[in-house]
Amino acid sequence: MKTFKKSGKAFLLLSVIVIVFSHLSFAQDQFRLSDYKNPDYRWQKIDLGFALGGNNNYYKQEIERGITEKKNSNRINGGLDIDYYATKNSEFYQGYQDFFLNGDVLSSHNNNMDVTNDLEDDQKSNQQNIILLARTVNRFYDKRKRFAEIDLNFDGRLNHSLHKYSADQEYLPYVDKRTDFEYTLTASLPLLIGKGRIEEVQDARLAVYILDDLRKSGDLKRAPTSEETLVLARFITQTKNQRFFDSRIRKIAEITAIDSFLTVLDLKAQSDASYYTLLNDNWDYADGPVRRTGSRFSIGLVPDIDMFFIGSEVFYRDTINNPNVIESYTHKSAERTDSWGVDFVTGYVWEKPASLYWQHIVNADLSYSLFYQQMNSKIYDMDTLGYEQKSRLNSPNLKLELGYAIGYYPNTRTHFNLGVNTSLNQYWGNEKIDDNPEKDAGKTLVNSDLYLSCYYYISPQLRFSLNVISSYLFTKRNQELPNDIYGDEITHYMNNNIGASLTYSIF
Repeated sequence: MKTFKKSGKAFLLLSVIVIVFSHLSFAQDQFRLSDYKNPDYRWQKIDLGFALGGNNNYYKQEIERGITEKKNSNRINGGLDIDYYATKNSEFYQGYQDFFLNGDVLSSHNNNMDVTNDLEDDQKSNQQNIILLARTVNRFYDKRKRFAEIDLNFDGRLNHSLHKYSADQEYLPYVDKRTDFEYTLTASLPLLIGKGRIEEVQDARLAVYILDDLRKSGDLKRAPTSEETLVLARFITQTKNQRFFDSRIRKIAEITAIDSFLTVLDLKAQSDASYYTLLNDNWDYADGPVRRTGSRFSIGLVPDIDMFFIGSEVFYRDTINNPNVIESYTHKSAERTDSWGVDFVTGYVWEKPASLYWQHIVNADLSYSLFYQQMNSKIYDMDTLGYEQKSRLNSPNLKLELGYAIGYYPNTRTHFNLGVNTSLNQYWGNEKIDDNPEKDAGKTLVNSDLYLSCYYYISPQLRFSLNVISSYLFTKRNQELPNDIYGDEITHYMNNNIGASLTYSIF
C-alpha cells in the first residue's frame, strides 16, 4: 500500500507540472486544434483474403535383415476472410459499421506402414472454424447536440473437428473415431441517450505541420491564417475519405489535390524539390496518432447474452463381457453455460487538445448490472450418464471507473502518454451448485493502473521506447452465510512491469 500511495503522489505532482506547461504552450499557439469540426464525409471499404496451403512428407527406412518402415503424411488447409468497414460523419449522424467473417478448413491424412510385418495404421482428420464479428455504433443527433445511440456488439465462433483412425493391429480398447464441437455466442445491444459530441482532429494537426514545414522551407508566400488552416484541414479530411482501388494512384491523387488547394489559396510560392518532399513526408507520417476534442455524456441500458458450449464424443471398440465378442460404445462430455444481463449505465468522456502538443483525456463510467448465469456439465461413460453438475449464479453488481491521461506530442516522430485508471467493483448475490447450500457470491474489487508509454525520436539513427505499468488489485470476498465457517477473505496484489528498448541504426 505504501508503494501505491507513493506512486499516486508522484503521478499527482507530475500531472500538475504537465498541466501548467500545457497552458503555457497553449498561449503560444495561434491555431487551436479544438476549433476544428469535421466536414460531412462517408467512407467504406471491403477487404477479401484468401489462403491456401499444404504439405506432403514421405519417409522410408530400411534396415538390412530388419524392418522396413514407411510413413506418409498429407495436409491441406484453406481460408477466407471478409472484412467490411464503413464510417459516416454529418451534422445529424456519427458512427461506423464493422463486419468480419472468417472461415478456415483443414484436412490431414497420416499413414504409417510396417512393410516387413504387413501392418498399416491410418489417421484422417477434418476441422472447420467459423468466426463472425459485428460491431456498429450509431449516434443520431439533433441541432442541440443531443443524441440517441443504438449499437450492436456480436461475436460468434464455431469449431468442429472429426478424427478417424484405423489399424491392422488393434490394441483394445481401441479408439475408432473422435468428434469435437464448440461454439461461443456473445451479443449486446447498447441503447443510450445523451448530449455532446467528440470530433477527431488529427487532420487539423496534419494541416498545421504541413503549413509550418512549408513556411520554414520558404515554399509559402506568406504565413497562413487560422481560418486558412481550418479550411485546409477540412479539405484534407474530405480528400482522405475517398476510395481508390490502387494505393499508388491514391497517393498521387491526394498529393496533387493538396498541391492544387494550396495554389487556390494563393499560399504556394515558387517551389522546388523541398516542397514536394515535405508534403509527401507529412502526408505519410504526420497524420497520426488519433487526437480528439469535445465531451459526451450518455445514459441508458445494455442488455447482453452469452452462450458457450463444448462437447466431445469418443468411439471405442472393446471386449467388455466376452473376450470373443467386440462391442462398441462411446464416452461423451458436454458443458453448456448460458448467461444474461442488463446493465444500467451512465458515462462521461472529455477530451481536450490543450495545444498542438498536449492532450487531456478524462473518463468516468458508472453501471449497475443484473447478472444471471447457469451451467450444466455432463459426462457419459459407455453411453451411460456417469456425472452431472448444475450450478447457477445470481450476482447483481455495481461498477465505477475513473480515468485520466495526458499526452505530449512534441513533433511527428515523438510522443508520450501518462495515465491512471481506477475501477471499483461491488458484487452481491449467491451461487448454488447442485443441491448444496447456497454460497455467498459477494465480493469487492478495487483495481488501479498507473501507466507511462514513451517513444522518443532522438535522431534518425537513435530511437528510444519505454512502457511502464504499475497495477494494484484489492479483493475482499464475503463470507456471510451461516454455513460459511471461515471469515472474509482479503487479498492485496501489486504488480510492476517495465520494458525499454534503444534502437540504433548504422545506416
